[in-house]
Amino acid sequence: MSRQKQTLFLIDGSHYDRLRSVFETPFDLRKLAYLANDGVSVDQAIYYRDLRDDAEAERQRPLFGWLKHNGFVVKGRTHEPGEPRERYATNLVHIAVDALLLAEPGDRVMVLASDAKLEPLFSALRDYDIEVTLLSTLAAPNKIAASSVLMEAADTFVDLAPIIGQLSLEKSDTPAS
Repeated sequence: MSRQKQTLFLIDGSHYDRLRSVFETPFDLRKLAYLANDGVSVDQAIYYRDLRDDAEAERQRPLFGWLKHNGFVVKGRTHEPGEPRERYATNLVHIAVDALLLAEPGDRVMVLASDAKLEPLFSALRDYDIEVTLLSTLAAPNKIAASSVLMEAADTFVDLAPIIGQLSLEKSDTPAS
């Protein structure tokens, strides 16, 4: 008996933070997953974060609570006091490992990210007949906008700018951060 195809939604928390700043609003990742997956719920949703200190952990606590309440798994590490923090790509390594371990041929992996460092992952997934959807925007400064290399490596690109109005959270639903 063959396994049911699944859709994974993997979120680089750093990119989500940047997009919230660009769009000047938090947005509903559940709705984004549903819209990007053609009106079908995703099978797994994982939010990757890297907390540099207690102040950031406290600032993110409401968001993490909202994510967990809405069925997202939250992964990442909190750095110990005095421990040097990796500045770049920590979340990307976790995303790559999980994508390669969890997805199988015929599955779909949707990734909210923009960093060109993910291009080898996207290429590997496509080589294994795993559909890759990149979720990001071009309506942002170059440091935040989706990398052209990453967009080319994806099967599909969903630009959040045209749909952000559908994704904005009501003030009562908004996770503070």
